[in-house]
Amino acid sequence: MPRALLLTGGSGVGKTTTAQAIGGVLTGAGHTTGVLDLDAVAQFGGPRRRTPDSGLRFSDHLRIDNLAAVWRTYRAAGAEFLIASGPVFSAQLRDAYTAALPDCAVQVVRIVTAPELIDARTRTTRGPEWDLATALAFAETHQPIEDFVVRNDGEVADTAAEILRLVGWPGG
Repeated sequence: MPRALLLTGGSGVGKTTTAQAIGGVLTGAGHTTGVLDLDAVAQFGGPRRRTPDSGLRFSDHLRIDNLAAVWRTYRAAGAEFLIASGPVFSAQLRDAYTAALPDCAVQVVRIVTAPELIDARTRTTRGPEWDLATALAFAETHQPIEDFVVRNDGEVADTAAEILRLVGWPGG
């Protein structure tokens, strides 16, 4: 059965960088692996469509639909593993992502890191409207829906190896 890993956490904790590192480990070991940045597939300009009264935002629907489409493409190409990075802040959203990955064993890992590291990492990558205190407060509202929590305060390779170990995937 194919396996998927959803990396979640607050802004600036290193979700996408860690997903890329995990993908590199698996690919380097000969496993057919896809990596997907869920924030990237939800970037959409123009007027927002009205979303069904599901409690999910327009951007959540884009992430879910695009996750399903990309997973079909990756599976057709032979993918055994998928690592996706992005927001998984409620049980409803976790369930929707899992439904978008049929016949796939899905695990969720929340990445956390010290606020001063988040500040250093995001100082040059976020726009002027981005506020660390607001981002940290929003991260605190996330429901505890993860299977594991991993600190990302050191080298990304170490964080990737720890996650692989916890989820029982090759390279851990």
